[in-house]
Parts: sequence; C-alpha cells; structure tokens
Amino acid sequence: MVLDFVIPLKQNNVILRTVVEGIVAFYSPRTIYIITDSLSTLEILEHFIYWKKGKTNIVPIDENIFRKEDLERKYTWIDEKSREFGWWFQQIIKLDAVNRITTLSDPFVVWDADLIPLIKWNLYNEESREYRFAILQECAKNVFNQEQYHASINHLIGLETIEPVLNGTFVPHHFIFHHTVIRELIERIGSVNWQEKIIALSATYYRFSEYKCVATFMQTYFPELLKYYPYTEFGEKGIRFRESLEIQGKIRRKCDMKEWGLGYEVFREFVKIEFEDREISYLQIEHVV
Repeated sequence: MVLDFVIPLKQNNVILRTVVEGIVAFYSPRTIYIITDSLSTLEILEHFIYWKKGKTNIVPIDENIFRKEDLERKYTWIDEKSREFGWWFQQIIKLDAVNRITTLSDPFVVWDADLIPLIKWNLYNEESREYRFAILQECAKNVFNQEQYHASINHLIGLETIEPVLNGTFVPHHFIFHHTVIRELIERIGSVNWQEKIIALSATYYRFSEYKCVATFMQTYFPELLKYYPYTEFGEKGIRFRESLEIQGKIRRKCDMKEWGLGYEVFREFVKIEFEDREISYLQIEHVV
C-alpha cells in the first residue's frame, strides 16, 4: 500500500517538523508534498535534511502553481465575519492537488498542517482493503458556521450536507481523497472554472468546508468509499487549541528547539509531562507562528 500525503501550509512554523515526523513515525508515506509560499518552500528545502523522515520524500511545492494570484483577485471580503483569502485558497489546493501533482498516489491523504498525531489510527486495513479516516472534531464551532457550511455546499453541488452517523462532524482535519471521487466532484462543480466557483462563494457565504463537501458528495455517489472511525474512537481523546498563544508559549519555553523546528520526540516528551501521562490521540494547535 503506497500513500502520499498533501499538506497545505500557510507559512513555515515551529511545529511543521513535528507534524511531518509524526506522520512519518506512524504512516511512513512514500512522499509528503508541502504546498506553501515561495519563501517557506526555500526554508523547508534548507531545513528538512535535519528531520527524521526515514525513507519518506519531503517535496515542498510553491503554491503559486495553484493559480493563487488569479484566484485572489476573485475573492470577496464581506465584513468582519469573513475568513481571509488564504483560508479559502487552502481548500482549493487540497482539491486541486489531484490535477497539479502528477505523481500523486491514488488515493492520497490530505492532512492539515496543525494536526499532530500522538497515536496511530490505521488509514488502510490490509484485511478489508479499505481506506478509513478518523472523525476528530465533535461539532462545528457554532450554529452560524454550521448553517454557512450547509448553505454554501448546497449552493455549490445541490446536495444536503451530511454528518457522521453517531456524533462528530465531517471536518476531520485530514481525509482520504480518491482520484475518481475528486475528479467527479470537480466535474459537478464546473469542470474548467470550478476554482472560481468555489472562491466566488466568498461573496455570499462566510464559510465553506472542502471536507464536508467531499463527504456529502461521497455519501450520494461513492458510499462504499466513505469509511471512517467514529468520534468516540479517536476524536474524544484529542485536544484542539483554537486559541493557541498559551500552549505555543509553553512549547517555546520548555522544549529544546533547533532553528530547523521542533522534533517529534521532543514534543512527545513535552506532552507527557504537560498532560501528566494522559492518553491523548492528537493535538491540534491552530494559528501557529
């Protein structure tokens, strides 16, 4: 089983090495593609020789090949409730990777750059030959966001959004993307101009979720491929820091960090002490600088 990972990254930061080494430790992917700005691309190329990456190839890709400049001109800021262009753009990157990276495995894993795994959930079951992601988030941040997800996705693909059977939400911060699924979804959105159609949502809606959109599309057209671990299995034991300045401060004070980032084993030791040997499945640290 060969798997590649795709990680869109706003900019190089202190936990990128931690995330990458965590993925390598549990999944040993063939390649991890990191899609980011040109400056961060150069920094990663300079630093990743120090990372523990086993046989995994680390390939930084300049995000400008995803039509960043063109799409930014089509983005609309409504008011203070709007999310910034980069937030929308990263979602397009995830969906467009299948077209822009010709060597990408089928399927491949999209993984958010702030998600640090601390235990392994199998992404592929050898016996059943099934790919499966984990429901990690219990619910949307608020009802407003939930309503916006529903409205924007329904507008884009004409389907009613779905949620996992028991609890949790289809915003799991990682996902298994099958080429056929993504290409047929793109065809439904609008084939040649599908990126513009997604970015155009910003003029009317405040939120959109690529993950929830893919899950909804799969439930209707590819239900046999929509496999996941319930929230109670791995999500309940995870910790997500939406406001992360305090935890970032602790990491910087207590961890021995090199200029090329925070090593995974050093981070695991920090977690062990900070959370008093509590069993934690993942940490998600948002807005890392």
